[in-house]
Amino acid sequence: MPKHIPKRALSNDKDVVVAILKELCRRHTQGDKNTAKWRKDMISNNDEKSDISQNKLLRGLKENEIFEVCALGKNKFYNTGDTLFKEGDSDQTVYLILHGAIKLMQTLNGKEKDIAVLQKGDGLGDTAFIKDSKRIVTAVALKSSHIMAIDKLSKDMLSSEIQLRMYNNFNQMASERIGGHIHRDTKLIDQIQYLGTRIRKLIHTNSEEYKNSELIRDILENIQSLPVYSSNLLLLLQSDRASASEVVEQAKLDPSLVGVILKTINSAYYGLRCKISDVQHAITYLGFNQVYQLVVDHGVKSTMPDTPEFQELQCHSNVVSFFSFELARLCNKNTPLMHGTIGLLHDIGKSVILLLKKQHKKLAILIDLLDHARIGSLLLEKWNVPATVYKSVEYQCFPEFFPPSEVPEEFREYAAVLYISHICYEYAKGNEKKELPVAFLDEYVTYLNFPEKSFMPLFKNHIMPSVYKKMNACPENVRKFLMESKTKILEAESALDKNVDIGGKFF
Repeated sequence: MPKHIPKRALSNDKDVVVAILKELCRRHTQGDKNTAKWRKDMISNNDEKSDISQNKLLRGLKENEIFEVCALGKNKFYNTGDTLFKEGDSDQTVYLILHGAIKLMQTLNGKEKDIAVLQKGDGLGDTAFIKDSKRIVTAVALKSSHIMAIDKLSKDMLSSEIQLRMYNNFNQMASERIGGHIHRDTKLIDQIQYLGTRIRKLIHTNSEEYKNSELIRDILENIQSLPVYSSNLLLLLQSDRASASEVVEQAKLDPSLVGVILKTINSAYYGLRCKISDVQHAITYLGFNQVYQLVVDHGVKSTMPDTPEFQELQCHSNVVSFFSFELARLCNKNTPLMHGTIGLLHDIGKSVILLLKKQHKKLAILIDLLDHARIGSLLLEKWNVPATVYKSVEYQCFPEFFPPSEVPEEFREYAAVLYISHICYEYAKGNEKKELPVAFLDEYVTYLNFPEKSFMPLFKNHIMPSVYKKMNACPENVRKFLMESKTKILEAESALDKNVDIGGKFF
């Protein structure tokens, strides 16, 4: 301890530090050679890589002021992956990066995202100058790093001039980072616009080439057509003026469809005491919506082989159709049946590709390059399905790459509902951790004027409760999917509750 300081004057640790600082500053002022050398060593650390005088937080400080900061700071060393602080911490320490790199991460939409990397010469910890503030990011060492840490007690010991200078430097650094972000955002917008133009050009070129391709025409000619009775019945069911007697008369023209309707109404699910043998009674009992689903499902199945792969595709289409129907009703659209039809038929192109791969196994790698949306659209057009359906199927992939304004207006609503239905399917299946195409998801939710403006509250608070209430009216494969989904969600919520109780997190 410096001999110029009486021991009785030291009442606590803070007094000790302040007294030592005063003595060191006195020696510096008097030109004590040993102290001057020590001061120089502390500032430069005899290591060019860790020269603290070059740190951005200390810009504008005099040499003796930098020396004061060094005397109060603590040298800390972090290995790769070590955490300096976490998002939400109340810690008010200032960190000066002398060597190494620190990665900053922030939780966005429930997932931790990398937002910045700070290098040697940077500083962090502006919350130290804001009362009762909390960290808004998590800081982790990206590689082995040498840090000078100045905790709140030590910071408060610094002169007001030094604190003000450091605070101003924080503001200057923030302005520089904002400027850098603006520049990068502008560049990113240009890149996105360029890619969007290229994608649109590619899609448009492919669309024309597919339509004029003799090979594609030959492929579609070899696909069995949708039964005429099914096509006529679908058109009739879509009409607001269709009567039960007209639907019955049209259905009777297809004996296999009548068999499907009677098999459905007499299944164990409906639990009727007396079997129904009259198709008109069955159609009246089931309702037009259920009959419509059966007609489309029956028609598509009749064109494809009955194998596990095709059954899986058909189940997926049935579930997406159910979501589409409910989403259309939820956002007060007048054509939920049309949305349901698009959902049922949207993957018909994948069925064609799957069929081709089974027929030409050696060409599978080339067949996979075919555009399923365009193939499906052309097949549906060949089947004389309404233009709204086959054009919406054609544009089904647009929402993955473009905002709503880039989808043709006449098909925008249908493409939007189909896109959101797909995301619902993935979340209901438990695939929320997958890299899903959600770049423009909230924009489509907003476009459709749902009760919520972002997807997750809409999914949890509106879509799934509505779907679960009505799932008993669904085909068997859809009910099975939804029951499994409900079990997974309940298990996830149970695990979340347990982890919350023990202070953990669920992701």
